[in-house]
Amino acid sequence: MLYFVHCTIAQANVSVNIRIDQPQHHYAQITIKFDKFNRQKTNFYLPTWRTGRYEIINLANGIREFSAMDESGNTLKWKKIDKDTWQVQDTLDKKVEISYQVYANQLGQRTRHIDDSHAFIDASTVVMYNDSTRYQKHHISLNVPASWRSVSGLELGTEPHQFIAKNYDVLADSPIETGINEHYKFSVDSLNYELVIWGKGNYDSAKMVADLTMLVQQSKHIWQGYPFERYVFMVHATSGARGATEHLNSTIIQRSRFQFSSRKDYLGFISTAAHEFIHTWNVKQYRPKGLVPYDYQQENYSTLLWVSEGSTSYLQNQLLLRGDLMSSEEFLESLAKWITGYIHKPGRQSQTVAEASFDKWLEEGGDYDKNHSVNIYSEGFLVSWLLDFSIIEKTNLEKSYRDVHNILYQNHKIPKSFDEADLVAILKQMTGDDYQYWWQENVHGYAKVDFDQLLAKAGLTMFYGDKENSKQQAWTGLKTKLSPNGLQVTTVEKNSPAWQAGFMVDDIIVAVNGLRMVDKNLSKRLTNFQPKDQLRLTYFRRDELDTRRIVLGTIPEAKLKVIPLEQVSKNQKAFFKQWTGIDFPSPNQ
Repeated sequence: MLYFVHCTIAQANVSVNIRIDQPQHHYAQITIKFDKFNRQKTNFYLPTWRTGRYEIINLANGIREFSAMDESGNTLKWKKIDKDTWQVQDTLDKKVEISYQVYANQLGQRTRHIDDSHAFIDASTVVMYNDSTRYQKHHISLNVPASWRSVSGLELGTEPHQFIAKNYDVLADSPIETGINEHYKFSVDSLNYELVIWGKGNYDSAKMVADLTMLVQQSKHIWQGYPFERYVFMVHATSGARGATEHLNSTIIQRSRFQFSSRKDYLGFISTAAHEFIHTWNVKQYRPKGLVPYDYQQENYSTLLWVSEGSTSYLQNQLLLRGDLMSSEEFLESLAKWITGYIHKPGRQSQTVAEASFDKWLEEGGDYDKNHSVNIYSEGFLVSWLLDFSIIEKTNLEKSYRDVHNILYQNHKIPKSFDEADLVAILKQMTGDDYQYWWQENVHGYAKVDFDQLLAKAGLTMFYGDKENSKQQAWTGLKTKLSPNGLQVTTVEKNSPAWQAGFMVDDIIVAVNGLRMVDKNLSKRLTNFQPKDQLRLTYFRRDELDTRRIVLGTIPEAKLKVIPLEQVSKNQKAFFKQWTGIDFPSPNQ
């Protein structure tokens, strides 16, 4: 049996009540009270996208039983005028209350999720807004089961399940986690932090608190000052849902419940935490023109989303290094993975990082995306790295890309924004050089990288396997997944042997050289062959059996490694330290 805590508050400019009395059915009842309107017809909107995810999503599909009334209890007529706009009639000089049901069962999208153990509420997916009241104070109260605890980065109300937002934008960017959870508080430099964990798993809560305590201290190496007094790390230990989203005063991190304990898994968690924490400045305090203020009802275009996401990915490991949360060996291993991903991304010759930023709203992934696109994370990481090394070199190790982000924080805080001209001006101010040509070449052009030359600046080198003898293995360029009838092709890398042979996505490979495919992946079967061997791959396409010949290509057998050079100059060591904040590692490390 459920017992509910009921919170009542005095009428504010906007009063939001979220009642969850059927959590097992994923329902919430939303009631919002507004002060008097000065118009005959009033529109109420549910955003068509949520912050941190640059994609139009169908949020209004979970809204039912909408109604509206005035302060006297009279029912007001309404109609829906598009997929996420409800227009209420006869609102002139009246206080209005709207009410509706929300269905919340979208855990993996980090929008809204309710079950009998908790509710995660991204308010932009639950709470409607009106243009004339968007900038008014919002008071939020939750009616939830008595055993639940409610946590948010929002200002706290006078009772346990109450929160206050100075306007709708703050509410929309400050999720609430309420339910049965673990909750920890810690303080660093007079700032308050919280960790709330929903779900059981193999995590070590004490270690998470200790490492987050160390992590949050490292932001001083990039920015001067903090944009918050209280910050909340929300963690979901779940089955299946993965990912994370940054918010104004918090982050939500979702991981499989048994992917916390190994070093590899835990490093994935703490790296994600670092990424999202950086967003507290980069995106939440300064962001590109076109995204200020947010337009919740349509796409917000910018050619600089790579700065928002790719640069964040680039900076995250620097925080971990400085906090001794990642070893130099792990840092270089991660760098090698970024380089490998770039090398095997044919799309880098078809789309620039500026185009990828502008078209982020169209991104779908898949085979075509891999072969003809780049993404704002990996390509943004690369361009950030190139820019960082250029700044370090041109300023004789005095400045870095971190200084660019501090200047953005100091001089371009929201409600200001920044554009490409602002960034080029900052670079000229810092280095004395005009970056117009560099910008056209690397941001609006296809960035070309000599990784050996780039790494050497910091005393590093890269190779596959054994430096003296890098072994090669057979390669098709196909990626497959196991299907009931064989190996289904998921990707055909552009210009690879499989591409040249004419293989397609969704072909189902059933035999190699006339022998039935029994291995769970193609790469295992290829260990029986050598580069340049010619194979006959038998496959189904549109349910018709066919065979094609393919000449195997070559690819390094071992993973790419980035390691210190054996002979390193003082300047290279100093360059490495300015870049990472730590001493140059031993070549034997």
